[in-house]
Amino acid sequence: MVMKIAHLILTHKNPAQTQKLIEALQHPYHDFFIHLDKKTNEEPFSYLYEKENVYRIKNRTKIYWAGWGTIQATLNGFAEILPGNYDYINVISGQDFPIKNAEYIYQYIRSRQGTEFITCHSIDGEWAEAASRVRNYHLINWPIPGKYRLEKIVNAIMPARKFPLPYQLVGRANWFTLTQDAVKYLMQFLKEHPQVVRYFKYCWGADEFIFSTILYHSKFSQAIKDNLVYVDWTGQTKGHPRILTQQDLPALIASEKLFARKFDEEVDAGVITALQQQVTKLPLAS
Repeated sequence: MVMKIAHLILTHKNPAQTQKLIEALQHPYHDFFIHLDKKTNEEPFSYLYEKENVYRIKNRTKIYWAGWGTIQATLNGFAEILPGNYDYINVISGQDFPIKNAEYIYQYIRSRQGTEFITCHSIDGEWAEAASRVRNYHLINWPIPGKYRLEKIVNAIMPARKFPLPYQLVGRANWFTLTQDAVKYLMQFLKEHPQVVRYFKYCWGADEFIFSTILYHSKFSQAIKDNLVYVDWTGQTKGHPRILTQQDLPALIASEKLFARKFDEEVDAGVITALQQQVTKLPLAS
């Protein structure tokens, strides 16, 4: 039975790197949807849409790190992808890259059809360091002068924030691979629960919580497994994972994940070239 995968790529720079990402993932049953940050000039990326299975997300939004824009871009992508009736939507960054070949990725997901690949670590457990991001007030989405000083004042006098539903807050990454049914559920849930949207708009990096938390408390919870992306947080600063280089190739090749991040061809283009060569040697998924 054929399974269709839509890759939603959120990007803002390096069109040539995005091209290599798409080429590495080319498959008869893969399509690609690019959401380009609205702050970025689209012209350098326009040639990417010449391929018949590459599409632009028309409803673009501005993205600022740790703000609501990443969530809105994802939701805009969902809205334009869902009419295509894909079995899975895989949300990745333009700075991700596959560490398995496209057929391996297709067969891996196909053999696990129905699984929701989204990481759900608890802020009361293994991800406790993230608790302040959702329990304190953050004004990252509000372009007002002195907002960081205002944040400090508000958090000094106000009690810890409480989620508007009796949910445990979970998450970790805003990169995930979900079934069409799960994505439809997320869209409908947010439409029916505006108080949840309001809550997350006062969080820092809400994209790493919102989708995980909703699905964790849904009928999809029993089908959840960790996401499919390798990330190295060692030595990271200010919330960014380490940029991967050729020195990371042994770990990348040994990983059971399907994708890895973060890559930057301006830092080390050689690691992408090496992965392009390596994935062609890998066997099919079992």
